[in-house]
Amino acid sequence: MEIAMLVNPFTDRNLQLAAQVGVTEVVVNYPGLKLSKLTDQKRRVEAFGMRMTVIERKLPHLKIVHNMDGRDKQVEEICILLRNMAEAGMKVLCYNWMPDEDWQRTSIDQIERGGAMVTAFDLSKIGNTNLTDADGQPDSFTPASQLWDNLERFLNDILPTAEACGINLALHPDDPPLDRLRGQDRIITSNDSLERVLSLAPSPNNGVCYCQGALAPAGENVQSGILKLAPHIHFAHFRNVSGTKNNFRETFHDNGDLDMAALMRAYIEVGFKGPIRPDHAPSMAGETNETPGYEVLGKLHAVGYMKGLIDGVGKLTSI
Repeated sequence: MEIAMLVNPFTDRNLQLAAQVGVTEVVVNYPGLKLSKLTDQKRRVEAFGMRMTVIERKLPHLKIVHNMDGRDKQVEEICILLRNMAEAGMKVLCYNWMPDEDWQRTSIDQIERGGAMVTAFDLSKIGNTNLTDADGQPDSFTPASQLWDNLERFLNDILPTAEACGINLALHPDDPPLDRLRGQDRIITSNDSLERVLSLAPSPNNGVCYCQGALAPAGENVQSGILKLAPHIHFAHFRNVSGTKNNFRETFHDNGDLDMAALMRAYIEVGFKGPIRPDHAPSMAGETNETPGYEVLGKLHAVGYMKGLIDGVGKLTSI
């Protein structure tokens, strides 16, 4: 597998730090539709001996999810993005089907070990509070059945271009993994729902981003999910959490409820070769917490922890 990182902020210093701790593949946010921006980012990444392979986060898609006016234009723009990715030699487009655009939390400064700050979710405090940067859901609700229909239509529209471009699609589960939030249905909340996505449009390019930290609070067996979905996991998020779907917090990678060694063993046993990145990590001393979950120091710690697991578990697995 390839250790990846979403480098934030996208500065030469942080790119150098990522390279120094052993990151080989870099993940970037949606760059817009100018090929020149992608190629500029690629040159900067490659200057530090890494490859830029994945796009995720902030992909304009709410009109597609809810089948609103402007839906076809957003589909067309994603096709342009896929062609740009192919020109830039990239491999994976990670997207989600969250009806409110992205992940949500009710706290961004809960105290973790040593005073580090992490994000947390408490359903009893939700109200209209969302402290992350999700755009928010439309005024009208879209029922689960329509969300599934919209997703199938999207996949059928987009996969011919993805296949022609050699780009793998990787669907990220909903976070938090609730079937309903603020009156809006949500559908990608389990291993079974990810399997259903694969059956909607069978294609080697239709796959998932397996995010154990998004699924585990719902009580999902994430080790079993890795083993079962392995052929279709195009991208992996390696994250630790503590709690349940109604009330959980993120943690250091070595300090949550998940058996991280067992999960890394599962990836090694199935021969996973794709990019795997430390997902949300604590904001540490000296960091502003301006972008909760995406500051750099906690991710550097996570990369070291992941590399240690790969070396240790890999050797034990081969015995």
